[in-house]
Amino acid sequence: MEEHGICGIYDIRFLVKRGIIITPPTLKTLDAVISLKKATADDVAKYTGRARTIESRYLAKLNKLGIIAKIKEGRKIYYLEPITAVQQYYSIYGDTISPEQLAHMISMPADIVRMILDSIKASKK
Repeated sequence: MEEHGICGIYDIRFLVKRGIIITPPTLKTLDAVISLKKATADDVAKYTGRARTIESRYLAKLNKLGIIAKIKEGRKIYYLEPITAVQQYYSIYGDTISPEQLAHMISMPADIVRMILDSIKASKK
């Protein structure tokens, strides 16, 4: 988790301040996404050993909470670890798009994307 040190979105204080409560089953799904970086519900189900439908529900919940990114490529929906997702899209688009546009592209709240971008930019200096 050393690479996640650039941003505190997994810090318990950040989560509590936003009113985010992660239950142990949801935490297992979050751990899978953090480990896999980019995964479908099937990938996460194989990682956790639970049914794909259950994982799909937990992934949708985590995305709605704003702590994992979601993109659609063709007919597949991928869930991404947010710091990796922002870094990947920032490396492609740079400052040509706003944080709000980037947030829309990866289905995450703009304030969290802005916070991750600020951390990325600060670490490059």
